[in-house]
Amino acid sequence: MKNIVNIAYSYHNSNKGITRIWTTLPMDHPDVTCTHSPEEKTIDDGNNELFYFTLKENEQFQMNYSIDTYKQNEQKMLTDKEKAFYLRSGTLVVVDEQMRNLAHEITAGAVTTMEKAKAIFNYTVTQYKYVYPPKGRGTKSFLQAKQGDCGEYSFLFSSLCRSIGIPCRTLIGSWANGKMGAHVWNELYDEQAGWVPVDCSLASLQKKKKFQFLFSNIRTLKWTAYFGQLEGQRVVFSYDAELYLSPKYNDLDKLTIVNSPYPPIAPFQIDGEPFYWGYEAVDGCAPYLQPVYMQFDQENLSLKPNKNEHNYLGKWKITETGAQGVFLKLKNWSYAAFFVFFTLSLLLSSPLVSALAAGSIIVTCISYIARKERILLFTFVTLYFLLFFMSNVIKLV
Repeated sequence: MKNIVNIAYSYHNSNKGITRIWTTLPMDHPDVTCTHSPEEKTIDDGNNELFYFTLKENEQFQMNYSIDTYKQNEQKMLTDKEKAFYLRSGTLVVVDEQMRNLAHEITAGAVTTMEKAKAIFNYTVTQYKYVYPPKGRGTKSFLQAKQGDCGEYSFLFSSLCRSIGIPCRTLIGSWANGKMGAHVWNELYDEQAGWVPVDCSLASLQKKKKFQFLFSNIRTLKWTAYFGQLEGQRVVFSYDAELYLSPKYNDLDKLTIVNSPYPPIAPFQIDGEPFYWGYEAVDGCAPYLQPVYMQFDQENLSLKPNKNEHNYLGKWKITETGAQGVFLKLKNWSYAAFFVFFTLSLLLSSPLVSALAAGSIIVTCISYIARKERILLFTFVTLYFLLFFMSNVIKLV
């Protein structure tokens, strides 16, 4: 069953000079509306399509497209290139002796690929703490700090799986509703099941902070279910981190950056060193494409750095369609109506106003249920307010 969403992405070059941009957005697909054509396209060994283009000062890039939400890929065979790509070691996802020893310790007694991966999942979920934003990015930072966000959970899971020969990739994407809902999760490869979805960070939050998403527009699962299944409310921008950038990324020398009149923002550290987003790459790769990575003109180092997140990621908005979209709007409208009528009920002793407040929250709860968000909880709340609604209707009769 398809769950189509509409994605609107834009980037405004508010910087000085030319900004070079790489993206995994589907710029050359026939059903896409886009202000620019890619100047170059490359396909890497993991089958990621990377597009390259440039923006002049104050130039605006806009793109609109529709896509089905993420679903499990049941691909049963990998080419040698694909397998090597998703077993490789990098700067953020490290495969070395330390990781191999840790992975073997975690999976002791496990036999099958799925048993080993499940052991790694349980370890990652239980032994680390979700904290945003992290001070450092990558496996080694996460191991040391014992805390990080969805990216760090995903990097560690990939590292541990790859260390014992299980192809694994980090999925860079977004929640499938609202603005700028960035998220990262994993897929591991099993010959019988294909690519199996795993979300360690959501599992950790559901295990340790059960009410984190209580009133959100995101469905939630029991924490153990995040190994092997997801809720169907996300889209993928790129498959894996550390994707090689072509044309070649021309890193600026660290000393040039640090000694500039206005050193740029370093949003995090990699291997204990500040990483300057937009001025350097990770061994020729973007740390991740969500859904873009860029290189600013060196001229910008003579200006105060732009602290707006849109300067580094652009903007995106994802709108659900069909029944999901209808019930989301209904939920928002009825929730707003509830607050209006509830406030009036505090000022007026009116059964009619109280009935309207109860009716509004009943519609809100039904919308949650229709969207499969905390069904048991909102069924109970619906029944409670239904009794309250009926008691006020009886007063009116």
